[in-house]
Amino acid sequence: MTFGAHEVMETSEMLREKMNFINHLAMYEQEAQSEQLRSMIRRHMESAVAAYDQMVAYTHDYSARLGTQPAFPQPDVNIDRIKYGLRNPQPMAPQRTGRLNDTMIQDALLCGHKASAMSHLQRGLEAADPNLRQMFLNGAITCFNQAYEVFLQMNQQGSYQVPSMDGHTAKTYLHAFQPMQQQQYQPMQQQYQQVQQQQQFQPAQYQQHQGTYYNQ
Repeated sequence: MTFGAHEVMETSEMLREKMNFINHLAMYEQEAQSEQLRSMIRRHMESAVAAYDQMVAYTHDYSARLGTQPAFPQPDVNIDRIKYGLRNPQPMAPQRTGRLNDTMIQDALLCGHKASAMSHLQRGLEAADPNLRQMFLNGAITCFNQAYEVFLQMNQQGSYQVPSMDGHTAKTYLHAFQPMQQQQYQPMQQQYQQVQQQQQFQPAQYQQHQGTYYNQ
């Protein structure tokens, strides 16, 4: 069994992050007061444990090489239910004592999932093993979608409000980007086809590597 130096170090750090996050999830489940929040934490815990166990098994003996833990699906949400705009947001400040309330737990979950999504992608880019790369990618998608689930719950409760921009201003700003015109695209497409045709008739001293020819 062979692993590159970079992927060994990045996988080790990722497993440590996963283990730490699982420990935090267990604590949050005990502290949470809302059954809706506890239920969500349990779902996230199950997927976190499964992903951790799979990565551990793969690094031990390739036992997980036949399939990877599927990514957590994106929550099914009606876009019209997302609440935009500020509605008297409550002031916030950190505290050093006392129990964690549900809003604190939701904030911690949201920040944890966001950080983990970025960490999975950054560390996965250093992996050479294709199965390991897929585990990192699935982990990033899972955290991406779980962060969104936390946001949706907080948004419905009013604890995560989304500042809005005037519709005319938003459209003016974004509509500055226009689609590429067909007449601009066609010369590029023709040029690409010509290059492809020329490559089919390259002399034998050229070798093909990943679709590109290099002179020996």
